[in-house]
Amino acid sequence: MLNDLLTCIEFLTRWKPAARQSWRDDAFARSVPWFPAVGLLMGLAMGAGAYLLFWLNVPYLLRAALLILWELLLIGSLMYDGFMDSCDGLFSARDRERMLEIMKDSHVGANAVIGLCSLVLVKFSALASLRPDVLPLALIVLYVARCTHMVLYIVKFPCARPDGIARLFANGAKSSYVTAALLFYAAVLLVSFGVNPAYALAALTSFVCSLLAACYVKRQLGGLTGDTYGFLTEVGTAVYLLALLILGRMLF
Repeated sequence: MLNDLLTCIEFLTRWKPAARQSWRDDAFARSVPWFPAVGLLMGLAMGAGAYLLFWLNVPYLLRAALLILWELLLIGSLMYDGFMDSCDGLFSARDRERMLEIMKDSHVGANAVIGLCSLVLVKFSALASLRPDVLPLALIVLYVARCTHMVLYIVKFPCARPDGIARLFANGAKSSYVTAALLFYAAVLLVSFGVNPAYALAALTSFVCSLLAACYVKRQLGGLTGDTYGFLTEVGTAVYLLALLILGRMLF
């Protein structure tokens, strides 16, 4: 069980507590139930960073930039990489097979650059616009949501390729993982709802939009890939921050 948790931590973050040089294929699927718990750890770390910047009275524009840098240091660029590859493939206006080929290509295209710039601008603007006292709990809820959504992508959506990282996670993944993840998610949303309904409502908005985006990707590619996990994660993140910004004006 501990090894499964460490596998999840090492995949989702830059922290490598086990310092493994090789991975067993079945370890990926067994790590899936731990995604929301690791999301909570990520959210606590991001929330602590936001609180520290608030306590230091850092200007709001610099605060937003530092939070994005802190995310890169803590989590890495894996999700951004998947987002960029997916933008190149999904928006190439090609057939399914060609889209999948483009997504495997290591070269960066115009769609990837435009997509990443748009994503970072949205995240930066939202982080700069949200009240600093709102951010710590908002980031905790956000990262639990991101990781819970990923469990759904892995278990409930087919893989677009016969191999690849998505297949490693999906092989052996069980429906009970979704139940456990959603119960954990619901507990976090219930606590956040008690503080202010905007947190939970923004998370539910992100949940619905992420699932709709996943259905769109499935229709385009015949399933999901590891790259599209990153794409959907970042889309869900942007939706959550924007929804919280809009709802926060009414409810905070």
